[in-house]
Amino acid sequence: MDRSIFAKFDASVICFGLFLTMLLMLRLGNRLRKKMWHAGDTDTLGGVNALLGALFGLWGFMLAFTFSQSGNRFENVRGYIVDEANMLRTTILKADFFPDSIRRAYRTELRSYLEERIAYYEYANNEAEFRKNREALTKTAHALWAMTVVHSKNVPLSSAANGMASSLTNLFDIGIKREVLLSSGIPAPISIMLIILVLAICLVGGFTTPTIKRKEWIVIAVFALLASGILYITMDLARPMAGLIKPDAGQAAIVNLRSFFNE
Repeated sequence: MDRSIFAKFDASVICFGLFLTMLLMLRLGNRLRKKMWHAGDTDTLGGVNALLGALFGLWGFMLAFTFSQSGNRFENVRGYIVDEANMLRTTILKADFFPDSIRRAYRTELRSYLEERIAYYEYANNEAEFRKNREALTKTAHALWAMTVVHSKNVPLSSAANGMASSLTNLFDIGIKREVLLSSGIPAPISIMLIILVLAICLVGGFTTPTIKRKEWIVIAVFALLASGILYITMDLARPMAGLIKPDAGQAAIVNLRSFFNE
């Protein structure tokens, strides 16, 4: 899973803290203006306003890029889950090529693999349970592979075993790809830069505002809320299994495979 510093905290907590910090930075910028700016001073804030516009543009560019990457990652994870469900279904069906006793043994292990894979997604937010599930999943995968290796040495079963080996290889490969994708997340430097930029915008915005009255505070609060909300969605999309927005359609494809064991 994502191991960056931001992965230790819920995205809603980070963005709520950002919302409050943005308001504080605006207030700080306005106080600095009142302290450093005197009534008789000539208005030379044109350059500062240009800087504020540049900061807005830079933040918007980085946010758009990050949002696009998070959206693509979310879609890729959902696609990988559906592909994994298809490969797991094929593997379950290939167990039918073996004699009944071997078929039952395969189906027992494959059912365990399926349940562990379902739990894999359900425990994405629970580090301890996630690790236990990961260990159980690895043991089941080793058991399936060991069974296949043994049967591949039996000439009458070698053809069926080779087909099972191919399916298991594809199944394990897609699992590794999905896990790597889930571990990527938003790189910490990009998240930090996005936060620093929006706080800098608030500081400069407060400094260029002569007086912040109630009406101005309403506009400022709306901007801070929208900025925090957009950043929250961006971060949430980058955590497909742990966030609020989840690839439920892909997860349902995995869960529906339980019907193969109801026979």
